[in-house]
Amino acid sequence: MNGIRAQLTPEQRAIDLDLVIDPGFVNHRKIQTVIGKAVMEIIDLKIRNLPDLPEWQKNLRIDHIYSEAVLIFCRAVGIQTLQHNLATGAGPGHLFCSVEKLGPCPDVYDKTRVISKWLPPENNEFKVEFHYSTAHIHSETTRSRLHEGNHVFAIVAHLLKFDGTRAIFDPLVMGAPWLREKDEPSTFDIMWYGHDFFENFVEDFDEFRRVKDIPSPNDVEPMRYISESAFKQCLAKILGDAVQSDWGGETSDFYTAHIHLNGKSKTAAFLLKGPARFAPMTLNHLGKKNDQIVRLAKEPAQVLFVQHCHDVTNSVRDTLRAFAVQPGNPRRFCIIDGRDSLRLLKAYDLYDKAVAL
Repeated sequence: MNGIRAQLTPEQRAIDLDLVIDPGFVNHRKIQTVIGKAVMEIIDLKIRNLPDLPEWQKNLRIDHIYSEAVLIFCRAVGIQTLQHNLATGAGPGHLFCSVEKLGPCPDVYDKTRVISKWLPPENNEFKVEFHYSTAHIHSETTRSRLHEGNHVFAIVAHLLKFDGTRAIFDPLVMGAPWLREKDEPSTFDIMWYGHDFFENFVEDFDEFRRVKDIPSPNDVEPMRYISESAFKQCLAKILGDAVQSDWGGETSDFYTAHIHLNGKSKTAAFLLKGPARFAPMTLNHLGKKNDQIVRLAKEPAQVLFVQHCHDVTNSVRDTLRAFAVQPGNPRRFCIIDGRDSLRLLKAYDLYDKAVAL
């Protein structure tokens, strides 16, 4: 977290990049079955248009064509992330598309059929396994990382079986999450950041820029006296929005279309947590099965915010990232912990008002 905040400027973090898969595992047959005839016709056309290449290079190009077609298909039909599917009880036949960490697979060099197990951000009631043939591994780097485990992979996979606690998936594509430039060139080496790139920080947003002039406080104790409702009212004042009333079916605590990232207008959804539990935020703060982040991710927002009056643990940050940063359709996310919350209120002379509220 501190790396990207320290290494890149707010302007660099605002650059519009795409997230794709560097395909080290591609199951062509499974992909053809899932995506259907119309998409396969596009794939076939792209393959026919390839120039004369050495066989190894042609096969590599074909893997990339299949991988990009799968991501386009996922975006077009609204394929969700792994954790969204688990939380909502998706049944057999469903696909997921997300970035996940896998445990070691010691048999990947020796057997034709192997199993890789999911490593969730924190203890999770669901057990997830990926069953696959090693013949579909087309990269020695991917094979090595699957063997070692504890590596992050961008994955599109098809659910074969789910008994309520254990899910078995058949992967279509697996590989490193890879950043790609879109309309503007980057001023830094994008290859080192992967899916970490899409985290932004409170000072990155134009409406919150005054925060840069406020040093980080030594502790979060002053936030003990700021209710969730008071923080929401102050947030609305900063953004020039009306305060939204809470209701039982809400998917976020605050939604705005009046926020900008380096001059570019964004929509944003906020999950706000006050001092009712004045302690570092863990996944247990976020409802059964992390359902508050699930609901937040349902919002049609380009940026997902989680704000808390105290510190925020890495398990929350990793879970929010898993829901937001989807290959082929990445969204930005931002954690505003107690220290940044306090800086924001002080930067806009709203702390005393928040206490009074």
